[in-house]
Amino acid sequence: MTAVPRRVPDVLRVRARNEPDRIAHDDTNRSLTFAQWDVEADAIGGGLAARGVEPGDRVLLPITNAHAVAFATAYMGVLRAGGICVPLNTRLSQDEVSRYAELVGARWAIGDVPEGIAHLRLAASWSVDAMPSDASSLLDADSLDHDAPADIIATSGTTGRPKGIVNTHADLIERLGDGTATTPSKSLLHALPFTGYGGCHAVMLLPLRIGSSVITQPIFDPVGFLELVQERRPDSLQLVPAMLRLLIDHPEVSEYDLPSVRWIFTGTAPLPHDTVARVSALWPRPRLINVYGMSEAGSGAQTRSRGSVAKPGSVGKAEDPDLIALRDEAGRSVPRGEVGQIWSRAPRPRRYWNDPEATAATWKEGWLDTGDLGFFDADGDLILVGRSKELIIRGGYNIAPIEIEDALHAHPAVAEAAVLGVPHEVLGEDVAAAVVLLPGAEASEELLRAWCAERLADYKVPRLIVTLDALPRNQNAKVVKRELVPLLARAREERASRPATDPAERSSHPPDGVTGG
Repeated sequence: MTAVPRRVPDVLRVRARNEPDRIAHDDTNRSLTFAQWDVEADAIGGGLAARGVEPGDRVLLPITNAHAVAFATAYMGVLRAGGICVPLNTRLSQDEVSRYAELVGARWAIGDVPEGIAHLRLAASWSVDAMPSDASSLLDADSLDHDAPADIIATSGTTGRPKGIVNTHADLIERLGDGTATTPSKSLLHALPFTGYGGCHAVMLLPLRIGSSVITQPIFDPVGFLELVQERRPDSLQLVPAMLRLLIDHPEVSEYDLPSVRWIFTGTAPLPHDTVARVSALWPRPRLINVYGMSEAGSGAQTRSRGSVAKPGSVGKAEDPDLIALRDEAGRSVPRGEVGQIWSRAPRPRRYWNDPEATAATWKEGWLDTGDLGFFDADGDLILVGRSKELIIRGGYNIAPIEIEDALHAHPAVAEAAVLGVPHEVLGEDVAAAVVLLPGAEASEELLRAWCAERLADYKVPRLIVTLDALPRNQNAKVVKRELVPLLARAREERASRPATDPAERSSHPPDGVTGG
């Protein structure tokens, strides 16, 4: 092995040499030290090579968090064989699995859901309990290309059509470092799926980057998560906003004081301001840190103080000012204080696997239009105000859904809310919302509209509010708003066919005066 890590498994080799007995991963069923991770990766890598896996081959990894330790060893074993890891969401349908496997050209698989890939034509597949093992057939690490792809992470991108983001060893090494860095955080508890960008890169590889131990809850549930905090005493938690909301909404949450926790990290989706206020009141000691980024461009910003995260919409300061920019529709820079489109880029150029057209359309000279709108405030914090692609234009008024979602989230009966525009024959678009109520809570559409009317301009109040059992989400727990469009549009058509009895329904036009821009 070369002295300086050139590929991701080289970083593991350094950690195993320097901290052999430190726990790297723990999925509550099995714990894995750095030394064990290193040895098992060698055995699996050699075993895969002996079975015919060649450098550049794509290997599917449909592995649930029940076997998070196995995911970590399989991932590193594939890389030691020179293969390319393809984490696969275990909740995909057979058709979705088939399309994605065809896109990446997968020939092999290691997983714990055999029924999910049984229909695929693969050269071979193995269960996590019977991965091939033969350390004697391990390839010479120095013979492998350090700039080759390490993994392909699935994303819906900006079009909704599944694509695979290519991450090279050189790209990941730039973020992982040389395997010697440390931070005050020594252990992190989470329940993110390792098959997504946040779970795979931000969490599964975290032990390599800072030497921290990662504890994975196999299946997220609020009480179980809080019990694990008491039992394992992590100093850090990683939760998407939806999980964090489920924690603080649980009726027994006040019984847990999180004595060991110093940091609570969240991200991957908008963080309601009401959630920030409630977390701070419930657990004043831990620091809540909101991280902003996306699969195509990596992390771009994070809050670095209690004051920063307390600002509605704040995602903090850019990690590297040269990797994030605000532009207007013509591509010109936007001055501080003015709202612009957020553009971001990774330190190294990225691409979609086997999709040059989508790559060219998504990255412009390495820059990516995130689809988010925001501005830098006087403190230099990036404040999100919505998404340009979700911006509702109602009768000439520009409306950011996030503002209405924050108002709905603040209602004591609302667990979650998603706001979007639906077609309107006069206004162009009208405001509609889908909400999920807390267990046992009640709130009529009229009551929720009245609540919003007390907090928002009249043209921002949703004219349609539909209550659902759950919001549609992707594997990274982000709400998939496009799946709500036909449901809300249909509900609005049904509403329009009935005589209006509510003043809000009769008022279809915005008030007189200058419209928003």
